[in-house]
Amino acid sequence: MNHGPLMQALFTDSVSYGFSHPLAGLDHLLAMFAVGLLSVQVGRMGWAYIPAVFVLFLIIGGVLGMLGQTIPQMEDGILFSVIALGVLIVLQLRFVPWVALGVVAVFGIIHGYPHGTEIPVVANAFQYIVGFSLASAMMHLIGVGIGTICDVFPNPRHIRAVMGGALVGAGLVMLVTIKGFF
Repeated sequence: MNHGPLMQALFTDSVSYGFSHPLAGLDHLLAMFAVGLLSVQVGRMGWAYIPAVFVLFLIIGGVLGMLGQTIPQMEDGILFSVIALGVLIVLQLRFVPWVALGVVAVFGIIHGYPHGTEIPVVANAFQYIVGFSLASAMMHLIGVGIGTICDVFPNPRHIRAVMGGALVGAGLVMLVTIKGFF
């Protein structure tokens, strides 16, 4: 099947297309940052396993989307995940790690699903998944790095709480402007 020279030029590298897809949405970027920040807050090496669990469930959600499974209200779920993760960071809840893993697993599926439904027909599915997984993991690492840098300040929990408040505010602004809620 010939997709034309423009389509071939745009989508010959499925990894880079997959990598760029999550970076195009502010809601996804903020949620990925929040997962990294939350993983530092959890402690007990949470920075090592919480983002990994998120990426695993991101992949599962992406595969569900590629298979055509229906999961309702995904875009709303993405926006609400930004707010929910921000609230958890503001409240400085130090989870039992299993609870944090459950939260990020659910949000991983919610975030992965749209990536799977929006895969270009000409893209290699495996390479596309690798791309969006790497981009998400990169944003997790930025959140982990900034959350860890906060530890050099006298009150790192307060600084992380302020960042959580900014996430809540950004999520609410997106709900109002994008979805017209409230």
